[in-house]
Amino acid sequence: MFELKKLNILIFFAVIASILAFNFLFFHPILAASEEEEMETKLKELEDKINTYRNQIQINQQKAKTLKTEIAILDDEISRAQLEIQRIDLVIKDLNKKIADKESAIRQIERQVDLEKTALSELVRQINFYDDVSLLEIVLGRDQLSDFLSELHSLENFQEEIQRALKEIYVLKKDLEEGKAVLKETQEEQLSLKSIQQDQKTSLEDTKTQKKTILEQTKGQENLFTQLVKKTELDVEAVKNRLYFLKGFMTDGELRFEDAYKFAKFASIYTGVRPAFLLAILSRESDLGKNIGKGTWREDMKPSQRPYYLQICQELGVDPDKYPVSKKQWYGWGGAMGPAQFMPATWLGYKNKIAEITGNNPPSPWNIKDAFVAAGLYLANKGAAQGGYNIEWKAAMMFLAGANWNKGYLAFYGDQVMSLTKQFQEQIDILERG
Repeated sequence: MFELKKLNILIFFAVIASILAFNFLFFHPILAASEEEEMETKLKELEDKINTYRNQIQINQQKAKTLKTEIAILDDEISRAQLEIQRIDLVIKDLNKKIADKESAIRQIERQVDLEKTALSELVRQINFYDDVSLLEIVLGRDQLSDFLSELHSLENFQEEIQRALKEIYVLKKDLEEGKAVLKETQEEQLSLKSIQQDQKTSLEDTKTQKKTILEQTKGQENLFTQLVKKTELDVEAVKNRLYFLKGFMTDGELRFEDAYKFAKFASIYTGVRPAFLLAILSRESDLGKNIGKGTWREDMKPSQRPYYLQICQELGVDPDKYPVSKKQWYGWGGAMGPAQFMPATWLGYKNKIAEITGNNPPSPWNIKDAFVAAGLYLANKGAAQGGYNIEWKAAMMFLAGANWNKGYLAFYGDQVMSLTKQFQEQIDILERG
């Protein structure tokens, strides 16, 4: 027979569960919000410092090329890279804490669910007991009929309340699990970004070593550095024969810089995007990630893109399984094609215009000339034809990330493109003078 004492115990458990849920829902977010504000403040401080170095680099790049300015640019680039790594470390640390908090919250809710299940099971058992006893036996077992009706009404109301609470907790548990999955994906992204930034720092330090070699050669004297610069500028043949590497088509390939410049110049005539910027974009795209051009459409390409890819291959009369695409990366699906790394649907959107310019109909994402023109058309559509450092930087970021171009932790891409642009412009100037 169900006793009132037992009902009171169940009510006590339910109240405890409600208090736990209240504490989690109302007090935990307040603490998290405070920590979030602190983290945002630290990130803002790093961002301000990074922008300071970025501005200093831009100012020095506009100055006459001297030994002092070249070393200053390099030092600023290394400092900026170190700060970017610190920023990524901070974000990863914050994400790890958030993931731990989510996991702890899920365990807490699971305990609440178990508690509610225990209470609900007891209620079901008691209700089943009533179902197994005749109405006459129940009435005779009570001093008054009102006692029985009151007890039964309490049971029914309590059961409904626990079912409602249980449903709410299940919903919250699902939300937390989904949030944890999102955080883990973001953490993987940040870890990959950290790896890229570390590679960038290594590259910059290597360049600084080269600059130190120049310092040793010049003994720190500006006049000797000027002589070295002039000698380099006069060596037109060396610039012409310098290798320009591209990846992402049938086999990793290389061009003489003079030939690569001709393709970029051709694309520039029709799109208005300056050749040095085009060369930088395609060069950077070749190096982005460890396995560009090493993926397959069946495994790495987003399913919605596959029909477009097959359409392109059919029009070109090529075997889709023999043409590599980019591998799936931390920031999303792979499947980008050729030197310019276009997605199939995007390529088809530019296909007719590319064919009109190059005369290749249908154009091929793996054809170097078509790829340069495609990149030029896309970048022009993002405003790059207007020229200027900031405009080109933004166009480069949109080439990488589309609508997410303004995410601070991706800024390294635009910085690197503009650094490459400066180098290529210097080489182009030598060719044009020659």
